[in-house]
Order: sequence, then structure tokens, then C-alpha cells
Amino acid sequence: MKRHWTKIAIALGPTIVIASIVWEYARTNPEFAFLITPWSLRGYDVDQGEIFLVASILVLIGAVATTWEGTLRMSVSAAITAYFVIAGTVFAAVYGNETITINLTVVANVVLSLIIASSLALSLRSLFGERVTLFRRALPVGAAIFVFFIVLFNLTILGVEVIAETWVVVLLLLLLAAGLALSIRPTDMAANRMLILVSVLYWALIAFSAGAIRETLVRVQTETEQLGGAIGVSAQYKDTQAASGWWVAGFGATVLFFGAVGLWAKRRDVVAAIQRARKQRAAAEKSAQEIADAAEAYAQEQAAASQQ
Repeated sequence: MKRHWTKIAIALGPTIVIASIVWEYARTNPEFAFLITPWSLRGYDVDQGEIFLVASILVLIGAVATTWEGTLRMSVSAAITAYFVIAGTVFAAVYGNETITINLTVVANVVLSLIIASSLALSLRSLFGERVTLFRRALPVGAAIFVFFIVLFNLTILGVEVIAETWVVVLLLLLLAAGLALSIRPTDMAANRMLILVSVLYWALIAFSAGAIRETLVRVQTETEQLGGAIGVSAQYKDTQAASGWWVAGFGATVLFFGAVGLWAKRRDVVAAIQRARKQRAAAEKSAQEIADAAEAYAQEQAAASQQ
């Protein structure tokens, strides 16, 4: 069991979050219990419970796929990385109803251009560097891409507020993250790096939902008929709190994170050992070839000497 604790943690984390929907996510201060109804909400009573459930299923599929040893092949690792990007974008499109306003100041322009250039340059070096000489060095390519984007942003949207749908922003961020995950060597571990990033985003989704859950409780109380038939009565926001179910969900996301980091660390050591073995084998084969060439040359010299 010790040997497979990382895989167990990866599968257990999202499962704990899924199970949390039967727990209380928010409750009113006990002093108001049963005086204002409902005084508590469970995960299946709130939208956040559905969001946690769907996100957990999507993360669980990708996480379990990452535990497969076959992901150490570049093609499989890239496929799982692409899955995380697609799943995250679809999730944001379904549940992200808000628009995001981006104001590209000079500083924001430089930072954004630098991030995009670094991600693209490193990705191109990893994907094509061995076959295309142009992409073997990331710095010149990154500098060219940086200049292109900083000029593009200056000509188009610098100093102008850009309003974008949530899923568009999520797609761009996940594409940049995937590019970096695929560019860092060894590239075979891209899926593991992407899983770590996704686990952090997954935890943040849960952690930052506490306020929305409490607001949901206040809203539902306002819409519910209270004692005496009154409508529009609710506890104040300060008299509500995130309950045990929210903490359980956060714990599950934390378990997933530690499992993802642990699996990455184990595979990093395995990949490093394989690379050392390959280098040693290549060196041994080269030495053997040199010895064989020397022996052949010596034999030819001896044959030539005997003929004289």
C-alpha cells in the first residue's frame, strides 16, 4: 500500500469532494437555528454542490488516467494534457456566467507578452527542436515572439478595456499552462505537471466558494416563507458560516494535490534513472564500437605486415 499511496490519494481526493455534497455546506449561527429557515444547506441544496460534483468527476477522470504508467510516453502525456484543457474550458463555459474585464496597461502588456512568448518558445523547442534547427534555442525564438505580441497589443488594445467571456480567459490560461507543461524537460511528464496545476485550481475553486455559499444561504432564506408567513426575512451575512461539508471538500482537494506532487516526484526519479541508464548504455556501445574498430585496424595491420 505504501508503494501506491500516491495513486490512492489521487483517486481518493476527488472522491472525498464528491462525498461532501451530502454534508452541510453552510449554516446560520446556532442562535438563529430553527427561527429562520432553512438554517443550513447541504451540498445537494446549493449550486456549488453541483459545481463541485461536476468538477470532481472531470478531475477524477484525468487524474486516474495520469496514474497509468503509459503516460510516460510523450503522445499519451500530451493527450491527457489536452483533455485537461478541453475539460476545463467546457466546465467554464457551462458554469462561468460572468464576463471578465481586462485592462491592458503598459505593465500588463509586457507581462502578458512575456508569458506568452516564454510558453510558446519553450513549447516549440520541445516539440520541434530536435528536427528543426530554428527552434533548438528558445531565447531567440522567445525574443521574436515577445516583440511580435508587444507590438500587436500596442497597436490593438493597449489602454483599452477588453471584455471577454470566462471560458475564453480560462482557455487561454490553460493553453499557456499546457504549453509550459509540455515544454519542461523531461517532456514525458507533462501530464503530471498539468495535474499538479489542475489540483491547485481545483482547490482554489473550492476555497474561494465559501462566500458564495454563505450568500446562497442568505438568499434562500429570503425567498422562503418563514414563521407567520413572512417573506424576505433572513439572517445577516455575518451570522452565516461555511460548514463542515465545505471543509471536507477542501480536504479532498488537498489530498489530490499531495498525491499529484508525490506521483510527479516518484516518476521524476524513475525518468532520471532511465535517462542515466540510456546515457551509460550509449557510452558503453560507443566504447565497444571503438574497441571493435581498433581491433579490426590492428588485425589489418598484422595482415599487411605478414604479407611483407
